[in-house]
Amino acid sequence: MQELNSEDNSSPNKPAGSFLRGLNPFAYVIIVLAIIFLMYQLIGGALAIASGDLDINNPNVKLTRIILSFGQFMFILAPTIFFARLQSHDLKSVFRLKAPKPSLLLLAITGIVLIQPFLQGYMYFQEQLINSVPFIKDVLQPVKEIFDTLESSTMKIVQAHSLIEFFVVVFVICITPAICEEALFRGFALTNLGKTAKPAVAIFLTGFLFAFYHFQPFSLIPLIVLGWYLGFIVFYANSIWVGIICHFLNNFFASYFLYVYGKEDFETPHLAGDELTDTIVAAVLSVVLFAATVILYYRLRVKENTETQTA
Repeated sequence: MQELNSEDNSSPNKPAGSFLRGLNPFAYVIIVLAIIFLMYQLIGGALAIASGDLDINNPNVKLTRIILSFGQFMFILAPTIFFARLQSHDLKSVFRLKAPKPSLLLLAITGIVLIQPFLQGYMYFQEQLINSVPFIKDVLQPVKEIFDTLESSTMKIVQAHSLIEFFVVVFVICITPAICEEALFRGFALTNLGKTAKPAVAIFLTGFLFAFYHFQPFSLIPLIVLGWYLGFIVFYANSIWVGIICHFLNNFFASYFLYVYGKEDFETPHLAGDELTDTIVAAVLSVVLFAATVILYYRLRVKENTETQTA
């Protein structure tokens, strides 16, 4: 943005650490992501060790939720703001803290709802592929079992057994990541990458980094799609709030479904006949309607944002 590029190094009002302007924006993003990742993992892990919460198969759910939420605000959001502040005083522009157009917000929410059947269908067919093709099964199954163990631990943290506990889960699993991760990726990272790359490239790279940052290889494609979409709607609305709301909704759908239907129904069984056909049709229809929503969103985009980013 113009505000980020117009500050002169000789300005008396330049922020501390303005020497970072000489660093390639992509390199700066990678360095900051690495620092934040290590802080979150190492310090968060140290907190878990200090609290005695070491059992992956049977975690202290209440304590783990506190550590997760505290860790994201303290070791993701706070450093993100710090590193952004080293570059610019204008944090409002860096993080796109502007109210979105109501039409774009509505379309963004529509898109995140429409893409859910495709994401669920993809995960189901990927699971069937891994389990049914001998070569793939032999290679990937041992690795998948490790991540399945981690996922089962996560399930215990996400699953709620009362309405009050569900509200706690919503704060930890839905609200906290929506704020912290959007600030890091659709705020800090997207703004930096947008300085030198074309919008499409900056959006794609941000989504790619977002997916890899979660370190969930068997959810990589859905995470890339989600990361790309969040970057797309934030960039062309010039508002991080659309990303925060849609990120929240994406996590909320899974949390709510798990709360209402339980773990057994959350894990999709083997489908056949009409159920399999319905799943395929729903996935295809999901992609078609989602694509139409994306096209309409682009046509209604905040065009001033594009001009500013490429100026």
